[in-house]
Amino acid sequence: MSEYEIILEDAYSKKLGMGPTAKKIFQEINNKPEAILNFKNIEFMSRSFAQEYVFQKHNCNTKITEVNMSESIIRIMK
Repeated sequence: MSEYEIILEDAYSKKLGMGPTAKKIFQEINNKPEAILNFKNIEFMSRSFAQEYVFQKHNCNTKITEVNMSESIIRIMK
């Protein structure tokens, strides 16, 4: 089984601010068996992004592993 990793800082930005960006991330990992989403160096996440991210994750068939999430990102995801 191969894992697909997205380093969000490199692929997108240190600041994740728009809901459509979350949608784009999940379109990228669609149909992959497993994906690692690496939150290293992410400085900011808007509520719009977090809301769309949680929605997309809930409706995704890919096994998602999230790594390097800061405490502030974890809080906003709840």
